[in-house]
Amino acid sequence: MIAWVLGLALVLDQSASAGGNSWNKIRYSGGTIAAKVNPYDWNTVLTVSSSEINLVFGYRQTVRIQPAQVTALSYGEEAHRRIEEMVALGVLVPPVALFGIMHKGKEHFIGIEFTGEDGKPASVLLEVHKDSYWAILQALKTVTGKPVLVSP
Repeated sequence: MIAWVLGLALVLDQSASAGGNSWNKIRYSGGTIAAKVNPYDWNTVLTVSSSEINLVFGYRQTVRIQPAQVTALSYGEEAHRRIEEMVALGVLVPPVALFGIMHKGKEHFIGIEFTGEDGKPASVLLEVHKDSYWAILQALKTVTGKPVLVSP
């Protein structure tokens, strides 16, 4: 019975993500976006719909990503590793790009790699609340069609 309820919740969650879901307990932890955010604030908003992935950093800066632009999704230590490599390769290294990347722990990190408007590789590393990381991963996976890469 419990498995059935969890399965139903997952199906409902996935179908709702196709129409659009929004989460606000998110912290931008680094990447190639030169966002002016306080590394201690959880004020990034992520909205996922079938037509776009929308990130609002500190209520001032917005980044819109088309699902077709996403090249990879990752979670946990894999997200750290992949975003660290992208920034280390010098894709675009504003000082803010490195502020949370070297941190390791049991937090829930999601990496989104995508092709920017200029055609260059871009990425974001998001720390998300423990109650929403699974729903966010499922929504991103559903709209992009990309698997979520996780380290063993």
